[in-house]
Amino acid sequence: MIKLTLRERQVLAELIKNCKISDQEIARKLKTSRPTILKIRKRLEKKGIIKGYTSLIDFEKIGLNLQAVILYRWKDYSKSEELESIIKFIRNLPEVILFVKGEGVGSKTDLIISAHEDLKDYEKFIRKLKYQLKDNVENVDVFLSSVDGIFKNYELSSPAISKISGEVIYSK
Repeated sequence: MIKLTLRERQVLAELIKNCKISDQEIARKLKTSRPTILKIRKRLEKKGIIKGYTSLIDFEKIGLNLQAVILYRWKDYSKSEELESIIKFIRNLPEVILFVKGEGVGSKTDLIISAHEDLKDYEKFIRKLKYQLKDNVENVDVFLSSVDGIFKNYELSSPAISKISGEVIYSK
């Protein structure tokens, strides 16, 4: 774990709240200078703590109205070449927003979140995915929803931002 100074944590917290915030605005909020904030931001990037800056997309406005959450379990890890090939395939699918290897509920080992125009588009995607996965997976669970039903910016408010920034929050 990389140790951060209080000031680094405060700058990081401001960037998590709004990645487009200017160094000048952070400096104003933290009562310091813009060059100081620039140095801290560059240091956070150099340490690899900040890997990049991203946008939150309103998928509906670009015609992606359906979201799929797919969980499954890989059957046989001795098939490592097939597994690597499928991971590469999944990561390159344009519909895939997120792909995670891990361990979860019901011994699921993989999570895919994808976005689609409509049910027909999803069906085309899932057929392509099933063809690649063949009989290598089991215990597949799918959760479909409209993007407007679930789309919400992840707000890292108290206590998450407080923990990062070093603020003390008292609960009543």
